[in-house]
Amino acid sequence: MRLIYLLLVGVLSAVLAFIAVFGEGILRTHGADVIVVIWLFFLIRMVTMFSRGLVLVAVLAIALFVEVGQMFDIAGQLGLAEGRGARLAFGTTFDPLDFIAYTVGGVIAYFADGPLAKGRS
Repeated sequence: MRLIYLLLVGVLSAVLAFIAVFGEGILRTHGADVIVVIWLFFLIRMVTMFSRGLVLVAVLAIALFVEVGQMFDIAGQLGLAEGRGARLAFGTTFDPLDFIAYTVGGVIAYFADGPLAKGRS
């Protein structure tokens, strides 16, 4: 485990919790989507030795899967829509603009990780 990634995941977790409690408008919708992709990217980088590119592809695939699941109300069909955890994990509303937010988050994470990856053991 890399300490810098642990620190980033912790800070981003706090930011996401703050947004979940106090966020409104675009910050809560698309801002949180950008940040959650960055959070997931660094979480995976923290516990694996996968390349930055592979992690980026995996994170964007997960985000795409979640958004498509919202379009088809997978959580509701599985009987999970009422649970708060499922709503947090799967989301509740399909929004095609989320794809842009996910991509922005992925690009930010990928390029922010460049300098970090150089010092990675």
